[in-house]
Amino acid sequence: MDKETELRLGIKSMLSQYDHYFTRAPHTRYWLVVVDNHFEDCYSFFIYMQRFKAKLIKSYEIACFKRDKGQYEHFLSSLKQHSNLSIEYRDTNHLILPDTEVQQDLIHGHSNLKTFCENQKKPVTNSPASFDMDL
Repeated sequence: MDKETELRLGIKSMLSQYDHYFTRAPHTRYWLVVVDNHFEDCYSFFIYMQRFKAKLIKSYEIACFKRDKGQYEHFLSSLKQHSNLSIEYRDTNHLILPDTEVQQDLIHGHSNLKTFCENQKKPVTNSPASFDMDL
């Protein structure tokens, strides 16, 4: 398959995924996220959604392809023509480190982390490898 056909099919697939997930549900906020992923050497496009007054944010990958600036520009321009959603750009070269260690986060399942660490008599860290478990 030649590059032009591959590009056209990739864009068609992305727009199909976009239409599938952008359901225009009432009381729901939608936005797009484009990630320049240096770890996996690819570009990824996501659609995010959040219901009004909900804490949970859902994301769905609508496209992923090798890092090629020309292909990226074609995908992005096609998406901008097809959608009026706001676009957030992220780059894995500029990751943000957390300010403090997670002590308790009921939303993401860290509610018992502090209790577990106190029982183990170990300091709380973000690294799962730092927990010594006696088997």
